[in-house]
Amino acid sequence: HNARFGWSLTMFQNDDMDLVAEQVNPANPNEVKVGGRWVAMTSREETIAVKGREPVTLTLRRSPHGPIVNEALGRAAGEAPVALWWALLEAPNPALEGFWQLNRADSLAKARQAASLVHAPGLNIVWASAAGDIGWWAAALLPERPAGVDGRFLLDGSRPEADKPGWRPFSRNPQAENPARGLIVSANHQPAGEQPVPGYYNPRDRAQRLEGLLAAPDVRWTTENSRALQLDVGTPYPPRLLAPLLTELRAAARGPDEQALVDALAGWDGRYTLESTTAPLFRQFQYELARAAMADEMGETLFPLLLRTRAIDEGLLRLAAEPASPWWDSRGTPATERRADIVAAAWRATLAHLASTFGDDRSRWTWARAHTLTHGHPLGRVKPLDKLFDIGPFAQPGSHEVPNNLASPLGPAPWPVTYGPSTRRLIDFAAPAQALGINPVGQSGVWGDTHWADQAERYARGEYRPQWLDAADVARATRSTLTLRPAP
Repeated sequence: HNARFGWSLTMFQNDDMDLVAEQVNPANPNEVKVGGRWVAMTSREETIAVKGREPVTLTLRRSPHGPIVNEALGRAAGEAPVALWWALLEAPNPALEGFWQLNRADSLAKARQAASLVHAPGLNIVWASAAGDIGWWAAALLPERPAGVDGRFLLDGSRPEADKPGWRPFSRNPQAENPARGLIVSANHQPAGEQPVPGYYNPRDRAQRLEGLLAAPDVRWTTENSRALQLDVGTPYPPRLLAPLLTELRAAARGPDEQALVDALAGWDGRYTLESTTAPLFRQFQYELARAAMADEMGETLFPLLLRTRAIDEGLLRLAAEPASPWWDSRGTPATERRADIVAAAWRATLAHLASTFGDDRSRWTWARAHTLTHGHPLGRVKPLDKLFDIGPFAQPGSHEVPNNLASPLGPAPWPVTYGPSTRRLIDFAAPAQALGINPVGQSGVWGDTHWADQAERYARGEYRPQWLDAADVARATRSTLTLRPAP
């Protein structure tokens, strides 16, 4: 950022990667079928030095579709060689040149040109200037796939479905420049467009929450209410998931105390505040519903993988709305279970797990106890060194897919934060010298230094620090200078 313009980025999450199952020549295991003929795979050896042990030698194979990645995929890969086709490996990627140009892009046209140079991985680049221009570009080199091919599925390398006819020109990428509504929201969701870009996007709930707050006609945005927007902890996702299940939840509840819990879920606004006792109840029920409905079909290998993907969010929404879905039937019983049976089982498992984790006093089932942030150090993985090197834990509001996106994969309580904002910044282009910001831990990254962890508690409390963008302020606030000189 400077006084004239600034830019930021998030992941675009477009699908520029395919897994391709190769058909092996029965007469030669080093050949695969491509385009109707047998083509040899290449291989090379890499040696990795290991301290205190013998070096490890790996044989890396590659088909015409990319490197063979079965060992990385594990048991989920199966027996056939699986190649990884990735735009990053298949085309030039002058991304560093693009970022260099972005740092000097003092006009909309220059920012657009810079964004066009970022090919992979895909990024949402948002740019704004003090002159009042704003822009957003889905920066990626997008592959064209044959008609009807869905890159989310394993492709057959012997068929044309694994081919890539070419690349989409940047001018057809999703983008917006000075939109009429006067605002741009980028929250890792799938952008609208005449030709949607395939990808693994976040649900729209976080973007809709931000758009709803930003579009309020009577709000004049200041640094203070922009801060509240960054720290907002609401999402419309829980009401969407619960709406078709409430009748069955009420039927599953036993006695007035459990009915009161269901009523709390029904009336919950989806805000993950520290004092909320409904947030842990919903989050645990969400997991138990997924487990009861899907774990039997997917098995012990695939179900945990599903919980770490974006697919589980949309998948649960669609499942909850389909009372006749075959997913409700449990494969492990002779009976035919229906949605009401799985909802009841998930409800009982939810209450049992929360009681065993947090105790029988339901007033103590708070989000503050369930949702904490610890900045782990590599040495802290060996106890008791965690007491010396780890920073935290801190009770944290927020959750998955809220503006204050302090999140963790779907699973049983508790839910330690595994990812979140790497920085928070508030910059008013009319007064850039008054910018505010914070990072999660500290500035130095050196254990024992004054600035090793001096921002961690303030970050956890949602506080900010002044950010010096003016040269005079930088000079006045400088306490020490680190100079790096190349070797002669």
